Amino acid sequence: MPQLGLAIALAASAGPRAVAQVISTERPEQAQGLEMVEHLGERIPERLMVMDHLGNAVNLDDCFTDGKPAILVMAYYDCPLICPTLQEKMVKSLSAVDYTVGEDFKVIVVSFDPTNTADMAARARALAINGYERETTPSVEAGFHFFTASEGNARRLADAVGFAYKPLPNGEYSHAMALMFLTPDARVSRYLYGLAHEPRDMKLSLLEASQGRLSKSLGDRLLHFCFSWNPDQGAFTLQAMQVMKLCGAATMVLLFGLIGALFIRERIGRRRARGSTDTPSNPAPATAGMGQA
Repeated sequence: MPQLGLAIALAASAGPRAVAQVISTERPEQAQGLEMVEHLGERIPERLMVMDHLGNAVNLDDCFTDGKPAILVMAYYDCPLICPTLQEKMVKSLSAVDYTVGEDFKVIVVSFDPTNTADMAARARALAINGYERETTPSVEAGFHFFTASEGNARRLADAVGFAYKPLPNGEYSHAMALMFLTPDARVSRYLYGLAHEPRDMKLSLLEASQGRLSKSLGDRLLHFCFSWNPDQGAFTLQAMQVMKLCGAATMVLLFGLIGALFIRERIGRRRARGSTDTPSNPAPATAGMGQA
């Protein structure tokens, strides 16, 4: 199966970091010209028509009317290896993230194979929903969007987000592997390359795509503050400077709190001391009577 050998090559060369580590002449011919071109900040095409898993025509812009970020996957549904594995691992990783599909963000999968059908999209969608380890509520179901597209519209979308693919003589496709994170206004904010992704990187990418609006706790805000994208490692890493700033701020808060507590304690002590000096220590005994008649 040509895709198996290609999978190994693409797994090593899907992202900009990995491409630099592979000599181009060592890559198989099928993988030539399939480097991702990051279009950070670019918006997906407006009025791009796709077909949903029920066979209904949908404007892709309609998926971005709820103010939530999205994960975009470009794939094809009869892919023998890469695409189903990528989707399976993505769903497994999302199951470990404490944000919920449909409630906090959405998943959008668009096939670039014009021969794929709505039935194929429906089967892939059902597999994703069944693999998502959360209660299957109507909201969760509504958060999984699986589409097909015409050849022209698929190419427009792929070019807009920098996704590379090309057909092979046997009817399969060679293509890159990436998850693309989109902001609520449909702009690319982050790429995660390869087949498997840590839940922490998924969560941080969603936080980044939402401009921090997905933060549900102080812990989320601290996570967003202390971790930054490291292009050399292709992952989010803890930033020492940010941690130092946070520790410094926490130290100042504790120090001022301690000084304030000592000041208040001293004032209370002074008031008590003043009150004790104003009160007679030996009050005169009360007169037993006023005399006898």
